[in-house]
Amino acid sequence: MNSIAIGPLIFSNDRFIAILTVLSLFAVSEIIAWRRRADRDSIRWWATAIFVIWIITARLGYIIAHWDAFVHAPWTIFAIWQGGFDTRAGTFGLGATIFAAFLSRSKSGFPVLISVLAASAVFALATLFLPDEARGKIPGGDFADLSGAPVTPANRDGRPLVLNLWATWCPPCRREMPMMIDVAGSAEGVEVLFANQGEEEIIIKRFLDLTDLPSHGMIRDPANTLMQKFGLLGLPSTLFFAADGSLQAVHTGEISRAALLAGIKDLKGTDNED
Repeated sequence: MNSIAIGPLIFSNDRFIAILTVLSLFAVSEIIAWRRRADRDSIRWWATAIFVIWIITARLGYIIAHWDAFVHAPWTIFAIWQGGFDTRAGTFGLGATIFAAFLSRSKSGFPVLISVLAASAVFALATLFLPDEARGKIPGGDFADLSGAPVTPANRDGRPLVLNLWATWCPPCRREMPMMIDVAGSAEGVEVLFANQGEEEIIIKRFLDLTDLPSHGMIRDPANTLMQKFGLLGLPSTLFFAADGSLQAVHTGEISRAALLAGIKDLKGTDNED
C-alpha cells in the first residue's frame, strides 16, 4: 500500500510520514517548553526556525538538482504541495540551525536537539512500518481509446511505461494533465498512457475539448480495474513500469514536472541496466 486514507483525506506514505515527523517535532518541543517556562518562547522560536529552514534548504537543494525541469515553469518552484525536497540539503540546513542555537548560548539548544532527535526517531519508525511498496506487472487486459479501438498496455515493444490514472472531477488531475501531456510528447523511449477511471466517453471528450488537450494516449477504464488491481486509494496516481513490465514506483497525488522527469529517467536507467 502506497497511501493512507483518513476519512476523506488520502495521503501518500511519504507525505504522511512527513506530517508525523513535523507533528512530533513540535509536540516534543511544546512539552519541553511547557516544563521550562522561562525558556518557553525561545524553544518555540528555535523549533519553528528548524522547520522553516529545513523546508527552504531541502526545497532549494531539490530545485538545484532538477533545474532543467523548473526552468520551463519557474513558478512551480513555489508549488511545495507537489513534493520535491532534498533530504541531504535539508539535513545540512537543520544541522546548521541547531549549531546556531548552541552558538547563541541559548538555553534552548538541548531542548531543540532533543525535539529533533525525537522527530528523527518517529521518521525512522514510520519509514520502517510504512515503506513505499511498488509491486505488480503491467496489466495484460484490453482497454479502449476514445475512438473505441482496443489498447493493451502490456504491448509496448519492450519500452518502459508511465501510466497515469485520472478523472475529470479530480482537481489535481486537471492541473497536472497539461504538463504531463507536454512531457509525454517529448519523452523518448517511454510510452505514456492516461487511464480515465470510471467516466463515460462523452464526459472525457468534453473535458479534452474544453481544455484544448489532445486525445492521444487516452484510454478508458470504466470499471476502475486499475485502481483495484494496484490497491490505489485516490487520484491522481502515476505508475512507473520498467521495460520488463515490473512496477518500479507509484506516485499518489499531483506530480510535478521534476518528479515526472526523474521517474522517467529512473525507468530508462533500469532499462539500460537490463
